[in-house]
Parts: sequence; C-alpha cells; structure tokens
Amino acid sequence: MCAAMARRVGAGWASPLLVALLVITCGQGRTTLLHVRASASRVVRMSAAPKLANPPVINIAPLFAARSAGEPLDGPTVARIRTACAAWGFFYVTGHGVAPDLVKRFYAEKAKFFALPAGTKGRVRRSAQNSKGWYDDELTKNKRDWKEGFDLGAQDGLLDGQGLDGFNQWPDAAFGVPLFEPACREYFGATERVAQVLTRAMSQGLGMPPDHFDREFDWHTSYLRLNYYPVCPEPEAHRCISPHSDAGAVTVLSQSAVQSLQVEHDGEWHDVPPVAGTFVINTGDVMQVWSNGLYRAPVHRVIAQKHLERYSSPFFYNPNYATDYAPIASTVSAERPARYRPINWGRFRMARFAGDYADVGAETQISDFEIGQLSDGELVPVPEVMSP
Repeated sequence: MCAAMARRVGAGWASPLLVALLVITCGQGRTTLLHVRASASRVVRMSAAPKLANPPVINIAPLFAARSAGEPLDGPTVARIRTACAAWGFFYVTGHGVAPDLVKRFYAEKAKFFALPAGTKGRVRRSAQNSKGWYDDELTKNKRDWKEGFDLGAQDGLLDGQGLDGFNQWPDAAFGVPLFEPACREYFGATERVAQVLTRAMSQGLGMPPDHFDREFDWHTSYLRLNYYPVCPEPEAHRCISPHSDAGAVTVLSQSAVQSLQVEHDGEWHDVPPVAGTFVINTGDVMQVWSNGLYRAPVHRVIAQKHLERYSSPFFYNPNYATDYAPIASTVSAERPARYRPINWGRFRMARFAGDYADVGAETQISDFEIGQLSDGELVPVPEVMSP
C-alpha cells in the first residue's frame, strides 16, 4: 500500500528539475523509500524531530557505490543519515573505507609529536595571525581547555598554500618525527573523502541532488585537529573542552579508547563512547543553517580524566572562504520561513578563531544571524550583530 501511495505521489509531480528522496511513513516506524523527480517548488517537510534512543551506527558503504557526484545515493542509507541528523546530530559510521592501519599509524605519530618537550613543539606554535600549528592555551566559550592541540588544514583546497587564517607549520627534521607529516596528509585525505560523501547524503536527504553543495567545497578550508588530553588532577574543576557546537558543515571524529565525549540531548548529557572501527559524525552550524534547522548542530563537550590520557582527531569539513550560506530552497516555505540571513564563512571563521585564541567577549554564533524566532505565530526581529 505504501509503495502504491508513493508511486501516485511521484507521478503527480510535474516539471522534473531535481532528484529528491521521498520518505513516506507507514505505521509504526515502517518507511517506503524511492527516488522520484520533483519540481523545484517542492519543499522538504519534517513535522517533528524523529526519536532515537541513542546516536545510531550507520553502515555508509552503500554510499560509495555511486559512479558520479550527481548520481542518487542509496536511499535507505540516506534516510538513516537524515533521521540521525534531525534527531541527534551525532551518529557513528562503519563501512567508511578508511584503512585501520592508516588510523593506527596516524595515532602513533600523533603520540610521538605530543611527547616532545614543550619548547620543541613551541617552534610551530600557532599565533593570532596563523591558526595552524601547536598550542596548549585554546579557549572554548572563553574557558581554557585542558588539552594540547595541533591544527593543520587546507587553504583554498590545498595543504600547501597560505590563506585567510594562515598556513601549515610542519615539524622539520630536527623534531625527530619524520613520519608525522606524511601520516597527517594521508589521514586528512581519507577523512575528507568520508566527509564529502556524507555531505552529499545530507544534501539528498534535504531533497536536493547529492552534489548540490559540491560547489561550496571546491576551494574548501577544512582542517584536521590533533587533540591530546593529559590527565587532570582536578577533573571536576576543568573541562577538556567546554560545551560548544562545531562551526563548519560536517565533523568526522576518531577517538582513542577512553570515554570522555558527551553530547547534549533533550536537556541531558549523554556519553558518546568509543566504538572500534567507527568514526563519530556530527553536523555543524553550516549544515544547520543550510537545512533551516531540520538538521541540528548538537552541543557537545569533553570531560577531563584523573587517571587516563586521551587522544582524538576531528576533521572539520568547511566550505570555501567566499561561501555565503543560508537556508536552501527545499527547506523554506510559507509555513517554515528562512530562519537565518546569509552568513559569509570567511568572516565567520575568522571571528570564531579569534575567540579560540583569546577572550574577545561574546563568541560569534549562528544565532546572531537569525532573521527571527517564532513567538505566538509571529516573527520577532533579532538585532543584527555581525554583517554577513
């Protein structure tokens, strides 16, 4: 019956302009999924965020079967990702294609680097003018993190250029870690491919072609963060990372086998324990804006440990500096107007980095760009904080 209903709906959509994923719910949790041709005027609707007891584990191997960027991705996998993005903004992925040996080598080289004396690591310390390099003084929400970090990233799509927020600083031969840079470069490329296919799945989940967002990443500014969390003598008094949401589009996280990551959901903190062979994925602020709030950028934190050290590495998939992001057409309707004004990524990124490096007062948030919020059925203007 559900399939017949779906065929009738699909047949009634004229003027085919894009491929959309139609999800028709039938009964208790049963869904029929198929690809249909939809007109540009069709809008994705979600009456309420779906309920999931925990962040799900999703096998994304079927997504890699697509032979071209615009080819529709596996419908059931896209539907699971869409549900996870709407319900939690957090999920695990298997079938990602990243070799376990690469992850092992990358973590071994990362541990060697962080074991170096602070004076040695300080030779590649980041600065107010360069966001790339080593640091032990990062702020999250104007509170100092209990960690060390090393950031490396793409400038206009490349690891070897100089851009708006700096350039990569690699340890030279005197550091004694000759395999560190090649391991980082290889790992960066592997996680970039995972982030790209997930972004395409999220696009299709919003009723757009899979490659709809590709043009926003052709000169992308993604970066890879290497985190080291030393033991903390007073874990109750410190946070490895204070509560925050990620500024970019999609985050691909690996973590060592020590539980510290937590995500806020329905007003409570939930553990996100390490699961061997998986990456933890979360949607960021950019994706929340593009989806007009259908996908959530979850608030998360990292708690300190008194007896165990921990490592993690998030890959932040970020768009081009020139990208102006706003709710896409398929998420906007008369019933659900656009929630955000256009935001320029380059300006937003630089404002957020300034807050990572020093206490600059209130941190820039996507809420600063809200057009209004629903109150008794009316739009309430929000004062402009930062010009896009």
